[in-house]
Amino acid sequence: MRFRSAAFPVFLALLAHDGMAQPQTLLWVWDRPQLFSALPEGAGVAYLHATVQLSGERSRTSWRQWPLRIEPGATTVVPVVHVSLDNLAPSPVNDAQQEAIAAAIEHAAKHGNRSGWVQLDFEARRSQRQAYVALLRRLQPVRAGGVRLSATALASWCMSDPWLPAGLLDEIVPMYFRMGAESARIRQRLHAAGAATVPACRDAAGLMLGEAWPVLGSVKRRYVFHAGAWKNEDFEQLDNRDSHK
Repeated sequence: MRFRSAAFPVFLALLAHDGMAQPQTLLWVWDRPQLFSALPEGAGVAYLHATVQLSGERSRTSWRQWPLRIEPGATTVVPVVHVSLDNLAPSPVNDAQQEAIAAAIEHAAKHGNRSGWVQLDFEARRSQRQAYVALLRRLQPVRAGGVRLSATALASWCMSDPWLPAGLLDEIVPMYFRMGAESARIRQRLHAAGAATVPACRDAAGLMLGEAWPVLGSVKRRYVFHAGAWKNEDFEQLDNRDSHK
C-alpha cells in the first residue's frame, strides 16, 4: 500500500527526546482540532494517527484529518491506529485486512512519533480473536526493529476473559470506562484486588475524564480519554485525581 504523509496534517512542534523516561499520564486525542499551549508536567499525548475501517471483506485506511499542535516541551507522543468495525457487515479480518492494519502501524512507527511506541486500538469480537492473534504475530518484525507495541483491551479481557497473548505485546491497556453491563462487577473486583486479574494488564489503565476512576495499585501509565477537546481547566481535574492510591 502506498502512503502519502501529507494526507494527515499532524504538526508536532517537538516530540519526545530519545531515551526519555515515559510519562505517567498520556492524554488520548481523537480526530478533532487540538492545540496544546502547555501540558501538565510529565504528561504526554496518544493521538489518533489512522483509522482502518473493516467492512465485510473490505478495508479502507483514513489518516488523521485535523491538525494536532503541541508547543515545544519534553513530551512523549504516541500514535494510535484505530480499527473500526461495521456492525452491518461483520469482517473476518482476513489476510488482506490484517496487512492493511499492519501497514498503518508500520507507517505510524516511521512517521508518527519518536517515542518508540505505537498503540493498536481494536475491540475484536469473539469471532475475530484468532485473526487478531495472527495480526499480532505479523507485527513481531516491527517489534524486533525496536518499536514497542501497546494495545487497548476491553476491561473484561483483563478480568474474566483473558485471551490476549501478552507475549506478543509490550503493553496492554484495559479500558476502565464505558464498561456497560459489566461495569459494577468489574469495579467491585478492582476495588477488592486493587489490580486487574491478568498480570499483563496491571501496568497501564485507560480512564475517562468525568467518569469515576477505579483505585489501582500498580499502574505505571494511565491513558485518559476526553469526550471533547482538551482544555487547560481539564488539567486541574487530572491533578486532583490519582489512580495509584
